[in-house]
This record gives sequence, structure tokens and C-alpha cells, in this order.
Amino acid sequence: MQVSQDSFEDMVRAAVAVLPDKFLSKLDNVSIIVADRPTREQMVENNLDPRDSLYGLYEGVPLPERGNFVPPLPDLITIFQEPIEKACGSIEELELQVRDTVLHEVAHYFGFSDSELQQLGLG
Repeated sequence: MQVSQDSFEDMVRAAVAVLPDKFLSKLDNVSIIVADRPTREQMVENNLDPRDSLYGLYEGVPLPERGNFVPPLPDLITIFQEPIEKACGSIEELELQVRDTVLHEVAHYFGFSDSELQQLGLG
């Protein structure tokens, strides 16, 4: 299921907008962007094979690990449009996967590991 970049970005914005206020209010110094696909470096850094799919990526210092340290650059959450589109067969499925991916990456910002997210059903 393919959509325009503008439509996909709207889905990402909608997914962020429905996050609970207690999380939204703490999303300081975080940029959320859309990219077509992960770079080769992003795949290698995350121990992924070129055949693997990566829907989103959090890059930064998770909130619980910061203490009083505030990173000079914003943390970055990237949502990858092409892999998500390839996995979805309908607009509803696409919207749901975008929402789940945004939630997953925001959870990493708050310090959740992949294994913890899988236990919560967000893996």
C-alpha cells in the first residue's frame, strides 16, 4: 500500500498527536522525521541484514540514562516509509503500523528495551 510522502507524514503526526499527554509533555529535544528507507549504516549499526525490515529507529540517549545531562542535539526518531508500506495491504493496516512504530520508537526514548516492548506486545 503506497501513499504520498505528505499523507505518510500526516499519519506520523496523527500517531504522535494521540500519545497520552503525560508522554507528550516529556518529549523534549526529540525530532521525529520520515525517511524513505534506512541507510546501509543504520542497518549495520543495528546488526540487521539487508533483507531485514526496519520500520523505525530511535537514535539518542534514553531519558532514564540522562540524569541531569541534556544532549546538545535533539534525539532523533526516524520512521521509514517504504518498509512499512511494503508490509501493509490496506490504508487501515498502514495507519495502524505507523501508529505502532511511532509508539515503539517513543518507548525507546523513555528507556524501554526491545525485549520489554515485546513483553508488552509492542515488539
